[in-house]
Amino acid sequence: MLPSLALALALVAPATTDAPPPEQTSATVPDDPNALAAAAERAFAEGRFEDVVELAARAHALTGDPRHLYAQALAERRLGHCREALILYARVLASVQDDPAFGALVADTRQGIRLCEDALEPTPAPEPEPAPEPEPAVEPEPTPPVVDRGPRPWHRDPLGGVMLGLGLGVAGGAGGTLWGLSIRETRGLGSAPDESAYAEGLADARALRAGAIASVAVGGALLVGSIVRYVLVARRGASRMQALRRRPTL
Repeated sequence: MLPSLALALALVAPATTDAPPPEQTSATVPDDPNALAAAAERAFAEGRFEDVVELAARAHALTGDPRHLYAQALAERRLGHCREALILYARVLASVQDDPAFGALVADTRQGIRLCEDALEPTPAPEPEPAPEPEPAVEPEPTPPVVDRGPRPWHRDPLGGVMLGLGLGVAGGAGGTLWGLSIRETRGLGSAPDESAYAEGLADARALRAGAIASVAVGGALLVGSIVRYVLVARRGASRMQALRRRPTL
């Protein structure tokens, strides 16, 4: 995207503007839009993206030109700050609206939004692999006159069944639904009419994503708990069956 920044800054700063010397820092550049734009272009070419953000912000404060906002957004994206870049991109689109004079700027801005959205697209958390089902306890033939027919099978344990059902419902149902809503909310940020709507949509997407992660975590804990419960019930049942077999018959 270096050509895009160079084009944006060239449209703002005349070609006759003297660029600041290489040793000049962003803090020493005078509050002149042309000098600031030239210094920002130099900083971008040298990979000093933090300086680009500062210089372009100062230039925009003086001129209100949306191309300075675009330069800020591009530098933020190069720094890996996609959330900050998306807010700046939204401000660019809100500034130019349908002005045909900014057609190229709008196209570059929308491309930057797509790149940031792809970078922020969450990777769905893998579903926990189910633990191997323990071998069911084999119930021996009851020997009369023993009345006790042995323990209940592990897979009929009511507490284990409740934990298993809740775990599947919370992780797969609630977690999956919230995750899908979060993705849909994130993809809709590009059409936000203004910065306020964008920020509100971004906050909603984060809240939905956090709820989905929490649901998956709670559901996974319930699933693990149900497995542990089943294993304990099966072991307890096996011990009881051994005790019954050792009981003398009358």
